[in-house]
This record gives sequence, C-alpha cells and structure tokens, in this order.
Amino acid sequence: LVLATVLVTLPFVARELIPLMQAQGSEQEEAALTLGANGWQIFFRVTLPRVRWALLYGVLLCNARAMGEFGAVYVVSGHLRGITNTLPLQVDQLYQENFSAAFAAASLLALLTVLTLGIKRFVEWRHGDQLH
Repeated sequence: LVLATVLVTLPFVARELIPLMQAQGSEQEEAALTLGANGWQIFFRVTLPRVRWALLYGVLLCNARAMGEFGAVYVVSGHLRGITNTLPLQVDQLYQENFSAAFAAASLLALLTVLTLGIKRFVEWRHGDQLH
C-alpha cells in the first residue's frame, strides 16, 4: 500500500523541486565540492536549505493526494478488512453497510484535508517567493 501510494503521489514533490532547482542552478553545490565537501555535506548544508520550503510544499501536496487516494490502493490492497485498509477504502466499505459511519469517516477525511490546506496556505503565505 505504501509503495502504491508513493508511486502515485511522489510526482507532486518532483513537480515542485525540479523547476526550482533548475532555476537556482548548481553553482553553490559546485563551489562546495571545490572546497572539499562530500555529497552528504553538500546536500544537508547547501541544497536542502535552498529547497526546504518547496520540499515541504511538495510533501503537503503529496499528503493531500495520499489521503484521498482510492484507485491504486483499491487495486493493490487485496481488500483485507482491518489489515490493508485506508480511510478512503474504509469510507467505501462503510457506505455499503452503515451510512452514518461512512459519513463520520468521510467527515474526518474532510477535516484532515482542510487542515492540510490550511498548512499549505500558511507555507504559501510565509514562503511563497521561495516555492516557485
């Protein structure tokens, strides 16, 4: 389930990071390499600080998609109740059995979505110029 979700949602992180990193160029990483930094030092001290807000934004988009992912997870899960179940799959199962329980689970999913959108808006407001 995790692999299916990652394969479906990870392009949201790439969509945020690749254009930003292309626009910033690689001069600072090359300078750090020239000064003797190894790969991990370059990543943690040069690259990550420059892309941290775009990475957070991509992770938030990834989270929003993962919370609502139904198709890929439905196909891969095997439909084992209580073992390979996600909240969207649970809503589907409850909808067929108990409408009020399905509504409660869907409301929880909607609340998590609103929370994620609030965090997304905050990151955009606070660091919008560093995202794109």
